[in-house]
Amino acid sequence: MFAELAVAAALSGGLADDITVTAMQDGRLTVTERVSTGTRAAHRLPARVPVTADQDRLYSVTDVRVSGAVSVDGDVVTFTGPGVLAYTVDGAVAATGEMRLPLTGGWDRALSQVSVNFAAPGASTSDCFAGAAGSARRCTFSEIGDHSVVHAEQDGLAAGERMDLAVQLPAGALPVNARFVASSPLAAAFAFGPASAVAFGAALLFVLLGAVVVGCLRRRDRQGGPSPGATASAYVAYVARGEVDITGAVLDLVARGHLRFAEDRQITQGEGDPLTPFEAAVKAAFPPGPLAAASPDPQRLRALLDEEAYRRGWLSRLPQRLRWAGFGLVALGILTTVVLATTVGDALVGLAVVVVGLAVAVVKIPARTARGRALGTPDEPAETSLTAALDGVLATSRRRYAASIRP
Repeated sequence: MFAELAVAAALSGGLADDITVTAMQDGRLTVTERVSTGTRAAHRLPARVPVTADQDRLYSVTDVRVSGAVSVDGDVVTFTGPGVLAYTVDGAVAATGEMRLPLTGGWDRALSQVSVNFAAPGASTSDCFAGAAGSARRCTFSEIGDHSVVHAEQDGLAAGERMDLAVQLPAGALPVNARFVASSPLAAAFAFGPASAVAFGAALLFVLLGAVVVGCLRRRDRQGGPSPGATASAYVAYVARGEVDITGAVLDLVARGHLRFAEDRQITQGEGDPLTPFEAAVKAAFPPGPLAAASPDPQRLRALLDEEAYRRGWLSRLPQRLRWAGFGLVALGILTTVVLATTVGDALVGLAVVVVGLAVAVVKIPARTARGRALGTPDEPAETSLTAALDGVLATSRRRYAASIRP
């Protein structure tokens, strides 16, 4: 029947295709197309076929052979008359045992008749679809005949339409070789693959181990006891809690004879043991005269405390270095993501580096060193009329500072 239609197609200038497909034991398919045409017709071999809106299926076509009025240029085969095209296809066998192959796709002319014989070991069911890619329109005829040979026919296909044949085999009957990729290059670059799995697994392990280490460091930092009293309370408060305890510093200077407060809150200064830059700044902020005239600068005093705490080895700069290292890893991860996305793919590896960088940048580890923990924790000062007056002066000073930096 096909031979008669092919002759009629050739005489009328029409196009007919008789296809034979044989499944080999290694999972590849050998395809032979016998084409009858009276005029020029071009046919593109299957290479990449859309499966869903965001996924394509890849086929590899090798060992292309032609005879008759046929020429081949890449994956385009041109017939100027009757001819035979033979090739081998890899990528048709899915894990479920289904063998699927798009046939006759990519012709630049309408076909009047297509006939397919598909020989596969143990074929149990078959589905044949015709029309545009993704169409669920059934072929004109499809059945499984003797010796598991699927026969299908289609009367008429428009230019560009395909005939898609799916044959179900027992799972494991042939080696699986189907390959699927994301539809767009960008989506393919961000597809989750083995390299991405290893990268995110390593990132997760790093974060978990880091959380354990940080937990141990924080637990150790909380184990410090009360201050032994050998260091000024202002330093102890700053190292232990980051507080600028100006009241404690003033009371310490009073105890050491550098400051005196009369009952009417008049300040006089005295001389005593040597002062650190922070202590000297506190003393200078309380000049002789009324207490209300004192004007301590909280920001300057904090900077002096900070400088001395690091100089004496009470605090470590490791938290700051880790934060900057984290920002560096984030920048490196972003750069890696861009480079991989535009070259070899596996861009999620770069995102894994970004995750690690963010974890390092935001983690808060104790800054106190062993020497800093030896200072202990500060004692709360007893509430007196002097401490109450000092707290009032400091509150006024903080309001002045806030007003000075307000835009």
